Amino acid sequence: MSYQVLKLIVYVFSVLSAMYGLSCFRYEKYILKGKLKQFYCLYIIVSLSLGYLLASFILDFVTIHF
Repeated sequence: MSYQVLKLIVYVFSVLSAMYGLSCFRYEKYILKGKLKQFYCLYIIVSLSLGYLLASFILDFVTIHF
């Protein structure tokens, strides 16, 4: 399997894991009335950021050469 395909799979899995992990919080208390679109934009940005960091960690950890 190509390394690029493996990277893509790890990134997609990491972003989905970050979205799943962030879904456990109750955001209803903190969302202002009429600001739902902005919240979803922030949610996507945070999920992508955390997913990228997790995927980078996993890929770096797996490719360490002793």
